[in-house]
Amino acid sequence: MKRILLLISILSGFICCYGQSSVDRVLQEIEKNNPTLKAAAAEMETERLTAKSEALLSSPEVEFNYLWGAENIGARHDLRVSQSFDIPTITGMRSGKVASMNELSRLKYDSERLSLFQEARGICVDLVYLNSLLSELYSHMEKSRTLVDAYEKRMKAGGATVLDLNKAKLHLTAVQGEVNKAETERRSALSRLTALNGGNEIAFDSTSYDLEDSLPVDFETWFKEAAERNPVLEYVRKEVEVGQKQLSIDKTSRLPDLSVGYMSELRTVEKFRGVTVGMSIPLWSSSNKVKKSRAEVAAAESRAEAATIDFYHRLRNLYMQASALKANSEMMRESLSETDIRDFLVSALSKGEISMIDYLVETDLYYEALEETLAAERDYQHALASLKVF
Repeated sequence: MKRILLLISILSGFICCYGQSSVDRVLQEIEKNNPTLKAAAAEMETERLTAKSEALLSSPEVEFNYLWGAENIGARHDLRVSQSFDIPTITGMRSGKVASMNELSRLKYDSERLSLFQEARGICVDLVYLNSLLSELYSHMEKSRTLVDAYEKRMKAGGATVLDLNKAKLHLTAVQGEVNKAETERRSALSRLTALNGGNEIAFDSTSYDLEDSLPVDFETWFKEAAERNPVLEYVRKEVEVGQKQLSIDKTSRLPDLSVGYMSELRTVEKFRGVTVGMSIPLWSSSNKVKKSRAEVAAAESRAEAATIDFYHRLRNLYMQASALKANSEMMRESLSETDIRDFLVSALSKGEISMIDYLVETDLYYEALEETLAAERDYQHALASLKVF
């Protein structure tokens, strides 16, 4: 029964490609279900509506007066409706600032999304590695099980010793331990992916990396595009733009605000109606506004410069790491292909050309090299995924 279950596991490792969930598909699911990203989207909409109110005119004022007079004079009714206008609003300066603030909100959301996608890509890379490793280990375990069965039969027939059988059993136990360890790590990675997907499980059985398996040919050229499209850098640049627009608005705060309205004064005998015009002179409210805005713009420019420098050197380091890891993984894969003598070892052991010790040592050496090769390819893919910054 165990053997049947094992064969099913092995076969599932090979046929899983027909039901693979690609990295892009995983990212689409996470974008739809991740609670943090949903909260960021709601916050973006809230910030958009808040900013929109900043571009509106102040509310109109309505004033009504009822005044009692002497008997020979009669009562008086006053009605006044007025609307005030400030220069930044009527010239569209506030609308321009609101548009930039909406861009800030969008870029903040895009930064959150990018960070989430980078984490998800990293988990997918780990899962591809673990799926590939388990596929190899399942095959290794089946061969080890077959070897135990064969030596049990040979010992009954007097063609093998109990020492040889014990060596085969110990080797099978060690391989089973490696399988259990890899399966535990895979379950943990899937659990992290499920958490990112809002608690909804995602099937991910791929054994091949479907991320773009290529480094930029020229780092400097690629970096210019990355710096233009990275939402974090776009955000700090947009902060400078918002600060500059606020500075322009604050400069107009020294100008008076205007108000226009209608007023009527109704008496028993006399009636007066007409237009009212007012002016608000900013004697004290504009104090230090311009200085404050200039300081904020200078601070935003410093943050943008620092972020760009940090971004450049961080990506440069990742690019160099990825280049080295790529060369290393390709070298190891080529060496592994040239030294794969598993079929020869099985044949030589069955013919008695090599001892059990020789077989186990050579087999373990190969699988150690195989695991190191898979780990090297995983490390390269991690570095490659980290370079996806837009």
